[in-house]
Amino acid sequence: MKFGKRYSKVTVFMAMLHGVLIGVAAVAVIGLLLVGTKGKDDVKTSGKELAASGPAAVENSAKPDEEPLQLFAKQHGAFSSKESASLFIAEDPTLSKAAVIKAGDKYLVWSAVGLTENDIDSSESEGTYRKTFRADTSSCGAIGAGKLREVLMQTEIAEINNLDDTKKEGKEDEKTKGFYKNITAITVFTKDLRIVRLHLLSQYSHTENCVKITF
Repeated sequence: MKFGKRYSKVTVFMAMLHGVLIGVAAVAVIGLLLVGTKGKDDVKTSGKELAASGPAAVENSAKPDEEPLQLFAKQHGAFSSKESASLFIAEDPTLSKAAVIKAGDKYLVWSAVGLTENDIDSSESEGTYRKTFRADTSSCGAIGAGKLREVLMQTEIAEINNLDDTKKEGKEDEKTKGFYKNITAITVFTKDLRIVRLHLLSQYSHTENCVKITF
């Protein structure tokens, strides 16, 4: 059958043009879809890369825990209960400034804590001896005593008082205020840094239970 006799040249031309336009439109739509899909893939990829790199950056920025502080104590005895240790102190008038320290399942009677061995004098006739130990204060920040390690390391009572004075602006939470109240109470009781350290360790080793004592 000869179509040339049924359709004019204009009709055939218009049909061909229509087909071309449809083809171009189809290609354009497919191109737009591909571009859109690529954009979504790029977003997903960048999101995955950000998620993968984010935690690594946080982990790398984390600071290692501080080493426990090495200190020296004058020890008078070790007991299995706090009551027995407290009774031992009460029966000896010379131990009026001594304190009970919790170390594991033992309760120790100490009368001084120093930064060096020379800070502690011991006597066999008194039944005392020098005890080397380590104090881990890393858990104390959770109860407002994050500066405990810094206080324990001071070599002048004035430095402790100055540290306390900087915190009297009322910006701290109640836990932190409680910590500085404890420091104030102890420094009123004594100006001997060895006894200040002792009573802070006593307070936070078993009363507040954040200092871990090891030997």
